[in-house]
Amino acid sequence: MLYSLYLYPEFNAQTRPLKSQLLKTLSGVKFCRKTTSVNTLGGGEQLMDFITFLGCSPAVESAEVTSAIYIHQFNQITAMGGEAIEAIRFPGCKHPLRHSTELLSSYPESNRWSCPECGRQAAIEDINWRKSAGFSDLFIEISSIFPKEAIPSDHLLKLLKDTTQLRWHWFYSKTSKQLET
Repeated sequence: MLYSLYLYPEFNAQTRPLKSQLLKTLSGVKFCRKTTSVNTLGGGEQLMDFITFLGCSPAVESAEVTSAIYIHQFNQITAMGGEAIEAIRFPGCKHPLRHSTELLSSYPESNRWSCPECGRQAAIEDINWRKSAGFSDLFIEISSIFPKEAIPSDHLLKLLKDTTQLRWHWFYSKTSKQLET
């Protein structure tokens, strides 16, 4: 199973980051590079200066990182992720959340959850997603990694904040796309 590291800004309706703005910044510091695919960027020469890789992620061939990078932008706040690497529990009752991806796929049309065991209800955002989901209108996805073995550096988070004027967060989840070659 392939996993990705996702980075996303806090949602702010007045300050919405642009994909083109991020591409210019990330390309400028050699975090990513263009590929033959329109939708996929490659890991740049300096990717490993911005992401701390623990263990054996990513594959490194002849000093080049073979990570794929996608920038997902939406017209509204969207829930991304949900393939949990740790048990996710409903707030309050602590019953396990068994169908996290189904719950996230109903967002934002339905931003409520209901525990099937005790019947409690609340907003989807109130769940502690344990670094397996995020809510924003823009996500940077870095594939393929092993969960918890790729950590964005403070330098990268500051660069993103300085570029967008928004605070950034991160999580791990199953890769959203079939990796292109």
